[in-house]
Amino acid sequence: MKSKLNIFPLFFLGMILVLVSSIEASTLQEDTEPYVIGQVKTLEIESTIAEPKKQKDLSEENLKFQLDQRLIKQENVDGYHVETYREYEIYKDRKGDVKEVVPTSNYEYIRYKIYE
Repeated sequence: MKSKLNIFPLFFLGMILVLVSSIEASTLQEDTEPYVIGQVKTLEIESTIAEPKKQKDLSEENLKFQLDQRLIKQENVDGYHVETYREYEIYKDRKGDVKEVVPTSNYEYIRYKIYE
């Protein structure tokens, strides 16, 4: 009787393993995304294709890359002086001349309390 009690949990776990593996195999055969509880299946998957960047001239390979924060706006909002800075990528040649300035999507905001 005691040996049957020791075998029952192993049998139960084995049955759960068989059930889960059969469900997983059926989802793989359908060639769809695996279904997770609470997940809504999507009917159409959007794909994006990355386009390769244009080939740069050999002279542009010698450019140095540098990030810079530049002040673009100052305003007073709700008792605060707010300064907005934008990040720029600056490309310089070996002589130090600026060849290209590219704005990024990164912004930083600094607030100063105005005491009157």
